[in-house]
Amino acid sequence: MSLLASIALAASGAASGAVLPHCSWDKPGVNPFMGDVVAAVDRYTDIPADTRARLKERMKKRDYDELVSIQRDGIVGKAQYGSEIRDMYFGANNVCKTVSRAKWSLKAEERGLVYCEDGQCILVPTVCRNVSRITRLPSKAAPVAAANSPANDSQAPLELEPTSAGPLATGGPAAPGSFAQLAGAGSGLEGLPPTSAGPLGTALQGPTTGATSVPSLPAGTATPQTVVPGVPEPGTWAMLLSGLFAVGFVARRRA
Repeated sequence: MSLLASIALAASGAASGAVLPHCSWDKPGVNPFMGDVVAAVDRYTDIPADTRARLKERMKKRDYDELVSIQRDGIVGKAQYGSEIRDMYFGANNVCKTVSRAKWSLKAEERGLVYCEDGQCILVPTVCRNVSRITRLPSKAAPVAAANSPANDSQAPLELEPTSAGPLATGGPAAPGSFAQLAGAGSGLEGLPPTSAGPLGTALQGPTTGATSVPSLPAGTATPQTVVPGVPEPGTWAMLLSGLFAVGFVARRRA
């Protein structure tokens, strides 16, 4: 190979950057990515071109999904993400296929911007701009609300209409559908239908005693009033006996 070809190949390799199979990201601020953050997405050729275009457009505008917390054992945000960080840019234009954070302490934390399109997510740590890729996990199904609803909880208080909203009104009709209209106090409750919707005789009919029953009356006929004879008081009996005794005494003297 000629010297000119060797120089051209070396220049091409420097421009494209080296690809390392594994790196330890133990010091996030050291050897940061110095290239174009937006253009770095084009190196992820497994992402469809139209998806990459939308990601790049959003990255230009800093229209990120959310700001997440990068920790040793995971990535914490509103959405759920896998803990793995891969294809991380560093230096001039180099890439690490897999990245380890095993040397981080449990309290270590870095911030990062997340951009997601069509299930493809780009992570840009704010401390070093090391463009990387992460995976957003499917959100867990929300628990069924009906399982904890008061209707299925035997210990839940019953939601009933209050017994009354105050003392029973005496000057006007009861509110439709209220407890006062349905329960009432005695006869003649305002707003309630009569005892029977049929003729008066129908309302008078009831259970029979032996073979005798209350006869039905035609509609519009007044109920007859039964006169019960009075029972004489003891004083009345005494006066009657005294009169009979006096009559007998007078008749005897005449004889």
